[in-house]
Amino acid sequence: MRSLSWLFIIASLCLWTGCSDTSSEDARTTSPVQPTAPVKPQSRFTITDIDQRSTMLTFENNQLRVAKVAQPIILVHLFASWSAPSCGMIPYLDSLQKAYPKTLFVIGIMLNSSHDEKSLRTFMQTQHASYFIANSPDNDLLAQQLAHFLKQGDNYPVPLTLLFKNGVYTMHYVGATPIEMIRADIEQLRR
Repeated sequence: MRSLSWLFIIASLCLWTGCSDTSSEDARTTSPVQPTAPVKPQSRFTITDIDQRSTMLTFENNQLRVAKVAQPIILVHLFASWSAPSCGMIPYLDSLQKAYPKTLFVIGIMLNSSHDEKSLRTFMQTQHASYFIANSPDNDLLAQQLAHFLKQGDNYPVPLTLLFKNGVYTMHYVGATPIEMIRADIEQLRR
């Protein structure tokens, strides 16, 4: 009987201390917030691939310019190595790069990545990717800028794929997208 009384007291304490009129959200908002000056978003990004080829991307006024790239159509694939839908698209994007070498340039932007050169090279071989995959400190910031441009928010879905023609944004795909759909859109952009 005595152990039952203790059990009742402990359960009552847990119940009373667990219930409160103020939520943890309210507790976070009660501390004073210091106003900060608006930060101008970064517009220039340097990305580098595993062969130490680097290029400068400039994203301003809804246009993307890629230094050292002559192809008029740029496909930017934001992906994560842990995302099966992201990785599932990689070999197909590689086939598109090979099918349209003079008109299409594919850029893979690996998110949340700190792969060393050897592990990234292994990843690319496993996924059958031979196009430009960036593993740079600017990757996440660039991806965030593009996701905000598309109004996808901070927790945007991956993969997220964008198409640009002559630097102008044309369309994007959220999630794994059939390669036939992307190919048809590239054909339209080639006209």
